[in-house]
Amino acid sequence: MSRIPLHGLLLAASTLLPPAASAANETVRVWLTTTSGSALAKKLNAEANKTFGPETGSATAIDVNDGVTYQTVDGFGGALTDSSAWLIFNSPQRTAIMNDLFSVTAGAGQSAIRLPMGASDFSRNNYTYDDTCCDLNDFSVGHDTAYILPLLKQARAINPEVKIFALPWSAPAWMKFNNSLTGGGYLRNDLYGTYANYFVRFVQAYQTNGVPIHALSPQNEPHNANGGYATMQMESNDQSIFAAQHLRPALNAAGFNGVKVLAWDHNWHDGSGPAGYPHEVMAYNGGQARSAVAGVAYHCYESPEGSYSVQSAFRDAYPDKEVHFTECTGGFWATNAAANLEWALQNNLFGPLRHWSRTSFYWNLALDPSHGPRVGGCSDCRGMFTVDNAAGTYTRNEEFYAWAHLAKVVRPGAVRVGATSPGNNNIETLAFRNPDGSHALIALNSNDGATLSFKVRWAGQAFEYTLPPRSVASFQWGGTSGPQGPWYRLVNKATGKCVDIAGPSAADGAVLHQWACHTGQSQQWALVATDSGYSRLVSRYSGKAVDVADASAADGALVQQWAWAGGANQQFKPVATTGGYTRFEARHSGKVLDVSNCWASGDGATVQQWVWSNNDCQQFRLEAMP
Repeated sequence: MSRIPLHGLLLAASTLLPPAASAANETVRVWLTTTSGSALAKKLNAEANKTFGPETGSATAIDVNDGVTYQTVDGFGGALTDSSAWLIFNSPQRTAIMNDLFSVTAGAGQSAIRLPMGASDFSRNNYTYDDTCCDLNDFSVGHDTAYILPLLKQARAINPEVKIFALPWSAPAWMKFNNSLTGGGYLRNDLYGTYANYFVRFVQAYQTNGVPIHALSPQNEPHNANGGYATMQMESNDQSIFAAQHLRPALNAAGFNGVKVLAWDHNWHDGSGPAGYPHEVMAYNGGQARSAVAGVAYHCYESPEGSYSVQSAFRDAYPDKEVHFTECTGGFWATNAAANLEWALQNNLFGPLRHWSRTSFYWNLALDPSHGPRVGGCSDCRGMFTVDNAAGTYTRNEEFYAWAHLAKVVRPGAVRVGATSPGNNNIETLAFRNPDGSHALIALNSNDGATLSFKVRWAGQAFEYTLPPRSVASFQWGGTSGPQGPWYRLVNKATGKCVDIAGPSAADGAVLHQWACHTGQSQQWALVATDSGYSRLVSRYSGKAVDVADASAADGALVQQWAWAGGANQQFKPVATTGGYTRFEARHSGKVLDVSNCWASGDGATVQQWVWSNNDCQQFRLEAMP
């Protein structure tokens, strides 16, 4: 066996791409939605496969280029409002609806859920998790245990990649100057700390119920003071103070370092121009929130066409921060399904994703035929589904298909890659490389009357396709072989033993431990780059990724293997120590891989995470394997 220089390893870890691809005879799966007049015709229809082969003909070319990379994708989905959850949970078609939404094989494969913390405009009544003044002694998520938490658990059982993005529409009334859930009003300055602990209690309660929270926003639409439903105002300086001095420290103290905080969560435009609020949050008081806030979230409302470009302005100013698109709705003010499909794809998916968004969320996953239930606000909004529990039926609306064309083929952890849109002939494209090495291309023909032909070129091969007017196709190919190495053993500095999968087992949850080094595949690992210097560590034996159990940030959290889902708890940064050794820092916690009590342990000592203390149990030599 050979030993590689650490500087070479670190370079590889930060730039490693899947091996050079060969597209010859590669099968391409195709899903198609077409329109006829104002209606949808084919709806996410599985079409005949295409095959890559030698390039022929003169059709306009779309080039998919892995050498040009943009943002990592977290997921696509909608909001599980109180109203949506109540309708779906009580529907006799519940299983079918949930599979339509979240099954990768049988449905849309949605991979993200936006979750109101308490009441929103689409709730059956107003409530928070503690409506009793003047402390958190009465805090409870009991309301959610009836139908919201069961649906979240079901969604994650169908698709374990689902991430939860949560946020409140208002603090409890007793925490606000106006002593009301509605009509805006501001959080009392003396209760910032209490409110931060309210968030922590929520995250803890959901974690206890088996539903981890991926990200939090301090406030939905902080410039919305609507008097008809729960709202709260929060100015940019207040949000900066709350995030930096209260929320982030409280989450970290409770062990939730990996839960992200997103600023703003309101419109691209605020008043007469692009929203300055997120920039102000970052800049206030010497930039105190820069280390507390992971990124920004935007909505589509009250903004001119094309306003998604403000996302790039934020990203240009703060390239280390994430961008998310978290709300837009369709409604029965627009009844042309074909036009609605095209508008949603262009303005809620293609536009935001071309401007660095890692997510795209529709508003309500489900509403009833009367566009509710609701306590106020929009009276004619459309859900992805219309659920009629009196009749025992449900209808998939056009927005469901728009989001499905992305969610079906683009997995969490995918990286957007280069894809040329061919000139002015109205073919719009997005392309992605998934974590398993597969590729996704989405092509929209926005021409109202012309059928357009094109060829897709990738890795020196091509296939041709003809797309009807005002139609969208999703293509997916490759990814069956997984990482191809190079492969390494991780040899612990203290014991000379190797990181190994217990068993060995190929199952999710199999624990990592140390064992006397051998040449078996259960001790061999590939480093596959994600972004920002982080990589996932993939087992040669199982194809699964090293994972900190339950995304815990606590010292002593077990390290296991799990199917890659793109989580920060599955990403590690290799950092050189001394003598050719490396420590591996977990992205979600900042802690390092560590062999438990390794000085006194032999074979079978488990791998855990622990705060870096510069001891030999936390350092590993990478030995290249054939």
